[in-house]
Amino acid sequence: MIRFIRSMLMSGGLAVLLGCAAQGPPGGGPEDRTGPILVSSIPENGRVNVSRKTDIVMTFSENIDPRSAENSLEITPAPPRLPVVKVNRKRITIEYPDSLAENTTYIISFGRNIRDYQKNYSEQNIRLAFATGDSIDEGSLSGQVFDIPQKHKPQVWAFRTTDVFPDSLLGLQPDYKTAVEPNGSFRLSNLARGEYRLLAISAETARIALIDENCLFGIPARDPIRIAHRSAAVAGINFRLSRFYLKPFKLLKTTQIEDKVTLLFSRPLDPEKYIAADIRINNDALLQSFWLDRTDPKALLVKARGVVPGQQYTLTVDSLFDDRGNELIDTATALFTYTAAEDTIAPKIIKTYPAGGSKNIPRDTHIRIFFDEAVRLEITDSLAVIMDKDSNRVGFEYRQDDANSIRLMPESPLASATEYRLQLDCSDWTDLSGNCFEDSLFSMTFQTVDANSFGSISGKVEIADSLAERVMLTCVPVKEEWRPVTVAVPESGAYLVAALLPGDYRIEIWEDRNGNGRWDPGRIRPFQPAEPYRSYPEKISVRARWETAEVNWRY
Repeated sequence: MIRFIRSMLMSGGLAVLLGCAAQGPPGGGPEDRTGPILVSSIPENGRVNVSRKTDIVMTFSENIDPRSAENSLEITPAPPRLPVVKVNRKRITIEYPDSLAENTTYIISFGRNIRDYQKNYSEQNIRLAFATGDSIDEGSLSGQVFDIPQKHKPQVWAFRTTDVFPDSLLGLQPDYKTAVEPNGSFRLSNLARGEYRLLAISAETARIALIDENCLFGIPARDPIRIAHRSAAVAGINFRLSRFYLKPFKLLKTTQIEDKVTLLFSRPLDPEKYIAADIRINNDALLQSFWLDRTDPKALLVKARGVVPGQQYTLTVDSLFDDRGNELIDTATALFTYTAAEDTIAPKIIKTYPAGGSKNIPRDTHIRIFFDEAVRLEITDSLAVIMDKDSNRVGFEYRQDDANSIRLMPESPLASATEYRLQLDCSDWTDLSGNCFEDSLFSMTFQTVDANSFGSISGKVEIADSLAERVMLTCVPVKEEWRPVTVAVPESGAYLVAALLPGDYRIEIWEDRNGNGRWDPGRIRPFQPAEPYRSYPEKISVRARWETAEVNWRY
């Protein structure tokens, strides 16, 4: 059973006592830009047979700001009563009110939160391990955390169990914590034998008390992870930080705007799958149409037919997915009383893909037009025109993806390095209430990529894990306005990524174990491991009409 360890951050704080009246920064001399360094400790790190009635003394290279010790102390295992922390110039003393447990390994940690009076934080992960018995736990887990935002201070938490893990880690405190190094590496050491579930957690503060939706999280591909014997070391545990939804996916509120009902959900909706949702108003005959609010991805708009002002209606929603592929757990139900309201607002185009003025657009692109509401329209050669500068028209097929967007699909790839113009005659188009468009004519231009500027990257991926499956390699451009390019890595490991624009790229290698074409971060509730992932810091430069060859990777 996972232990609920009482957090030092939540139980009233630590008593911090100042040892001398004269506390403060020294005057004169060059500016101090170096954080405190742990010089010595009593007991020493790794010491065994430590007295159960000992106090912990940590001595640093310079005077410590007492406030930096407040609430930053982590002790594993957590004591039944809070210790007293005394700060006296260069020394931190931790006094236990009770005797330590026998035959137990203790870990004392301040992370990188200790600072001097010039607010220079320690570059060390301040940590001390000792044992009250004749041996000390020496198990370790190590690896890498990827995609760490600037100013974030990530940690890796380990939850130990002797039974079975629960479906969720929410509300639990970890048995062990460690700060992640600036280069993303981490090492949890002095772990007891047993099975562990790991979680990377990151925020701009190092004092993370609980799992919170405002944090970033990383889930490993392996679960559980076992320390088989006292000195076992497990390496290569990787995390990729992502946003996770922790609050339930549900309908928050229903409001009427003009003659439409707006459904606001707790999460952004899947912009492709939402059209398959099962939405009913009393019965199917009353539903006229529904569409995604393109300005708020959490909102659906519903238009009914034949409703009576002043009458109450029941609206239900099923088979709706958020943008992470999670389905509504329960049927969403809402009551609303229809109020007579006339829609007199003209519809309009709110965005396109490509956006007007865009460059380096792929030659096989589809043109998409998004409206602010559901529309009635017809697309003909006279109402929609795609043409180049010489007025050569492009043949295309037309499709209405949903109630408020359309797609134009060129019959053949567009010409290289060519400017195209899209012109739409909206004069005969209306919304569902018969309102004509705000502007009867719409025009925008975009430019396709120069195919002669493409370069490529080739090489071989050495796959060390014989259990790896569906290995993918992604070239991520440093310039974020370009889109990443992904290829499948064959069993031989040889790969070629073509059609890359000149510039710098970094490489990601991951496994598409469920075959959905994208990397999946796993889930916190119910807990589900992520797909394996690794990112490489080296930048690979691509030149026009040149193959950057023999770029080899070990995965």
